[in-house]
Amino acid sequence: MTESKRLNFLKSFLKLYGVEKIVLTKETVDSISGIAIYDETDPDERQEFIWHKPESEVPSPQLNILIEKIVAEKWHNGDKISEHIEELEFNEFDNLTKEKILNELFDVEIRMIDDGEESDSYFVHY
Repeated sequence: MTESKRLNFLKSFLKLYGVEKIVLTKETVDSISGIAIYDETDPDERQEFIWHKPESEVPSPQLNILIEKIVAEKWHNGDKISEHIEELEFNEFDNLTKEKILNELFDVEIRMIDDGEESDSYFVHY
């Protein structure tokens, strides 16, 4: 079975938070939910989540490229992205595309679930 665009994006996005693995628990037309695992050897290092986003509204594939570069170059600290990212050049896309996908990145909000209730969110900012 082919991995959904949502799951593929989640795997990339949650790397910003040090998530090692994602276990899906439910996938519907309008949302995807699962467990983000930070440390597979520690059962306390897990966070349930839900992303209220249909498959048709997943951010562009270029955003995955940007996130992978942010993670590889350590241009972030958890949810805080280096404000210098706007000044950095990317071989993969031009500045107009970079601005567009940065806006996509800052629009992502994945809800955390604690005790069965939506609580906090995964998101990024400067």
